[in-house]
Amino acid sequence: MMELTSIHAESVAALPTLKPGQTGDDVTYLQNRLNLVGSALKIDGIFGSGTEAAVKKFQKENKLKADGIVGQKTWSILLQMTTAPLDNPDGSFPILKAGNTGNSVRDLQTRLNNIEANLVVDGVFGPKTVAAVKQFQSKFGLVADGIVGPKTWREILKQEFLYID
Repeated sequence: MMELTSIHAESVAALPTLKPGQTGDDVTYLQNRLNLVGSALKIDGIFGSGTEAAVKKFQKENKLKADGIVGQKTWSILLQMTTAPLDNPDGSFPILKAGNTGNSVRDLQTRLNNIEANLVVDGVFGPKTVAAVKQFQSKFGLVADGIVGPKTWREILKQEFLYID
């Protein structure tokens, strides 16, 4: 299994500086990550006024220069806060299945969205999340049971890392 720290370091280096007015997959990734830490952005890939306000709020809360520009320092803290599963203080990935709720489910949904799913990040492991997990598992040769255990987490991390690059 890849170490989260190496994923984090390599991911930060691979991500471009983002500014208001930009569009694309990197902005979509940013919006998904900001939503994981409490924003409620529309995921549209457009760095508009809402995304800028969310970035400035995040920067201010994390004692960064609140200029609305997402550079290495902002990316680093944002990825640090959203890479480890949020519900497990020991850093382990929880087994998730239908009916679960909470930050770990939000983390899962965001990660699946980063790999081209189209889920609402609501923290509820409902039918659409089950379907997205089963589709992911099937696509990558895993048992498509809709349960996110260690093998599925490993593949999600691997694919998310490859997608970022």
